Amino acid sequence: MRMTITFFIALTVCSNSALALSKRDVRDIVEEAYPGARITEVEKETYKGERIYEVDFAHEGKKLEAIIDLEGKIIKVDIDD
Repeated sequence: MRMTITFFIALTVCSNSALALSKRDVRDIVEEAYPGARITEVEKETYKGERIYEVDFAHEGKKLEAIIDLEGKIIKVDIDD
């Protein structure tokens, strides 16, 4: 029984690690959604209690900020103050 629990915990940890987005993945997501974007910063932050990536970038003359969840979904894009 103890070995089964240990295996399950190890499998869960490995599964979550394999699905984690890297900063490169986040850059690719923004560049795909906004072709020609010039990304200036990618940081892990907390938004409404959830871990997210915050991306600052310029696109078509505008300074923008994107919030991307850890599954790769763009949650929000706003003009960067």
